[in-house]
Amino acid sequence: MWLDVVKTISAFAVVVTHIASIGWQAMAPSDEGWLVTSIYEIATRFAVPVFFMASGALLLNPRRELSTRRILTIYLPKAAVLALVVSFAYCVFERTVYGWQGWKVVIVAALDGPYFIWYLWVLVGLYALTPLLRLVSRNLDSLSYAVVLLAFFVIGRSTADAMIPGSLLAVWMDNFILFSSGMEGVFYYLLGAWLIAHPFSRKLALISILLGAISLTLAVAFNYRDALANGPDLYYVARDNLFIAIYAIGAWQLCRLFCTREYEGPLLRCLVRWGMFIYLFHPFLRLMMEGISFFHPLIDWLIEAPLEAIPIVSLLLWVISVGSAFTYEIAWSQIRKVSSRVT
Repeated sequence: MWLDVVKTISAFAVVVTHIASIGWQAMAPSDEGWLVTSIYEIATRFAVPVFFMASGALLLNPRRELSTRRILTIYLPKAAVLALVVSFAYCVFERTVYGWQGWKVVIVAALDGPYFIWYLWVLVGLYALTPLLRLVSRNLDSLSYAVVLLAFFVIGRSTADAMIPGSLLAVWMDNFILFSSGMEGVFYYLLGAWLIAHPFSRKLALISILLGAISLTLAVAFNYRDALANGPDLYYVARDNLFIAIYAIGAWQLCRLFCTREYEGPLLRCLVRWGMFIYLFHPFLRLMMEGISFFHPLIDWLIEAPLEAIPIVSLLLWVISVGSAFTYEIAWSQIRKVSSRVT
């Protein structure tokens, strides 16, 4: 049950990340509100790693019956079609808001994918790898080796590039082109399976939570320092940075430790079922805020008073997303009832 809580919290955290990034990108690091905005931005960066970890914990569990055919004929094509359909819908909406430039521009943009669609394409790749990764996860020694290998060449490589750019270590690790873009998804996917297979004791979980809090603090501090010197960057916000990885593990353990009671009622089940809908729907609301003048006061508020505006606006968009999902589910249920009666 705590995995459902993890996914529900992460769905909201993604909304906060995308709303915080509006002010984070619009303000100069020297502005008073930039640090506040960046704290929100970084503090919610655990969400996507935890999503991958939850998927790995569920899909790579060797005790779960999951055929290769089901993965490759249902999970993978469903994610790919969803990515294409939502990309196309978003690009049409975007061109409607900012000015139509023809179908060719829409199609090219849809194939390239808007900023939030990358997650679905990484999922497609993970589903393609899942039959192989399930073989790895059946042997705990192989699973541990794979996690350590990816931690060194993916998380370690990115961290070396960020903290000691141009060093011999960074140059050497950059030569391993196999461990390139998107591999952090594989790392977190396997890490989720490893954490389920190796549950932490309460003491170790508390230590990981403390380390996660320290890593979050360091990420904020280093990011602010570099932003003042070089302008806004993503060195210490990236998912494949060591600080974010440790922070994500701490957030994972926090939920596992303190969300152990059984949550009854349909609300949590609905929020879990609608998690992907929330993830894919709220960018449309953000686009409305940015592109339609009627909503510009919200953007101004995010920049002028980020401390209170970011959580309130994020909650508003989250509630609208959940309400839209609920409305869609009711409407679809009614359509099915009418269709069955006609049949």
